[in-house]
Amino acid sequence: MSLFDSLKEKAAELLGGAGDKVGELTGVDLSGAADQVGQATGGLAETGQGLAESATAAGQDAVDSATAAGQGVVDSTGALGDAATGLAGDVIDPNARG
Repeated sequence: MSLFDSLKEKAAELLGGAGDKVGELTGVDLSGAADQVGQATGGLAETGQGLAESATAAGQDAVDSATAAGQGVVDSTGALGDAATGLAGDVIDPNARG
């Protein structure tokens, strides 16, 4: 069960109990109002869940982009090092006697 489902369930429980107490004290039936509030709470929970999922996806996209950029730097640096090693090998002859 997700956090939002737990919150929705607890809110419905609390609202139902509060509506019953108000009804006992005042004689006014608030069961319809409690149902409407419960439905609204459910909508809010679903919206919150959607926002959390969107934020998670956006965060993962950012991590993936950063990883790809970092790998590009590593690849470029490796190619540059290989080129420098090749140039140095051409300039310095290890078999030369001095």
